[in-house]
Amino acid sequence: MVFSFRKISPIKTRVLLLFLSTVIVIGAFLTFFIQQRTGDLEFSEPAIAKRSSAGLGIIYLPISRPVVVSYGLAVDSGALVTRIVEGSPSDLAGLKEGDVILSFNGMTFDEDSPLLGMMLSCPDGERVLLEVWRANKKMFIELIHSTGGDK
Repeated sequence: MVFSFRKISPIKTRVLLLFLSTVIVIGAFLTFFIQQRTGDLEFSEPAIAKRSSAGLGIIYLPISRPVVVSYGLAVDSGALVTRIVEGSPSDLAGLKEGDVILSFNGMTFDEDSPLLGMMLSCPDGERVLLEVWRANKKMFIELIHSTGGDK
C-alpha cells in the first residue's frame, strides 16, 4: 500500500503535519532536557572494580572509555588514582588523587600488561619513576617502591 497525500483532504493533511511537527519538537525538547539534566549529575565512581597496591599505596581505576567520560579526563590510557594511602610512598612523593599515572619506569601499561603486574614485579626498595598527568600537564614523580614489609 502506497501512502499518498492526494487522497487525503487538505484538513487531514494539515492535522497530520501538525502532529508530526509536534512530535519532532517534543522529541528535540526531551533530548535537550535529558542532556542538560545528565550534565548536572555528579558521577562518584563508575561501576568498575578498583585495584589496590601495597607497593605504591594507591587505589586506582584502569583508564577505559567509561572512566574517561565519567571523570572528564583528557587522556585515554593509564591509571586514575582514586585514593592515596596516608604515609605511603605515593603520599610521601606527592602523588595526588585525580592524577593519572601514564607510565611506570618508562613502561606504559594496558589490559595485557597492567600496572599491578609491573608493581608486583618491582623489587622492594627500588626507585620508581612515574609519568603522571595532572592539571593538563605531564610531570614525573620519583618514589621508593615498598611491598609493605618494612616501614
